[in-house]
Amino acid sequence: MTWTIYYDDIQEGVWFVALHPALDGAALKPITGAVKDNTALTNVLQYDRPDVILAHDGEPVLVLERTVEVPSGHNVGQRFARLAAAAEDHRPLVYFGPFVAFKHGGKTAGPRWMNLRLFWALDVVSQIHGTAVTTIQWPVDMDYEIVQGPDKDVAMKRYMAKFIEEFEEVGLVGINEAIMESSVQRQLLEDRESFVAALKGADRYDRPPESVRFVSGEQASAEFQIPELASHDELVIYEIGMQNIRSDPYTGMAMLYRYLYVLGHPELDRRLILHFPNVSDEMWDAAAATARKDVRLYRHAADGIIFSNVYRNKSILVADPGL
Repeated sequence: MTWTIYYDDIQEGVWFVALHPALDGAALKPITGAVKDNTALTNVLQYDRPDVILAHDGEPVLVLERTVEVPSGHNVGQRFARLAAAAEDHRPLVYFGPFVAFKHGGKTAGPRWMNLRLFWALDVVSQIHGTAVTTIQWPVDMDYEIVQGPDKDVAMKRYMAKFIEEFEEVGLVGINEAIMESSVQRQLLEDRESFVAALKGADRYDRPPESVRFVSGEQASAEFQIPELASHDELVIYEIGMQNIRSDPYTGMAMLYRYLYVLGHPELDRRLILHFPNVSDEMWDAAAATARKDVRLYRHAADGIIFSNVYRNKSILVADPGL
């Protein structure tokens, strides 16, 4: 087998090689610009760059996101788009990061815990696309400090051993099912469930955050004076308070909320509406004209956007300049 490891940072690529002996001779290549030479990567890179893509004979077969940051609060969405891209392309996906860790400096210094909405949204992604999505906890010590020694990779190596074993047996066609049915996946899910069970106030994640509201179409129509909104039973309105169009963490959060609150409830007539109270359509058009990634991701996630001065539905958004 010919393995290639595409990396966002060379250190991550070198680290990934060491996770399994079968990867010893793998070629290391940067993700930046890789699509020009390998168009098979197009779909997994359609939203953003993950940290590592493992390819076999040029075909992406595994996507990994590796971080020492705890996705607490709104930051939970910063990496979601790149995770969703892999799952939508039916490539097994691994999220490797701490579920709790100590944050140093600033007003929020101290232990910070995972925003559980990331777990719930990834579950929806997996269910919708039939993709094996695996969350692996980066271990911390008794003081919640990140473990940096070899011990941090124990679970990752166990996962990679199973992945390589199954891939050699069933290939890309059967790898998602094989991973989802494996004892390794079951154990990692149990580890996650144990973390959730021990987390104080975990039930708050069963409700949307303060920036998200569920309202009827008629209520939204009256509030924003947009008659068109009344045609939908329920709207998920995500208020984004940015002063200028920017990406992190809002684009990822928009996609996360789309999966969690809209696509995860196909039995309901729901639509995701983004509300930009401080952004006008003129500001949007100026950004859209430069074909920016953040504009593209907002378009993808939203069924409509309420700007400070006008409303645009999905059909208008996809016809905007710069698409």
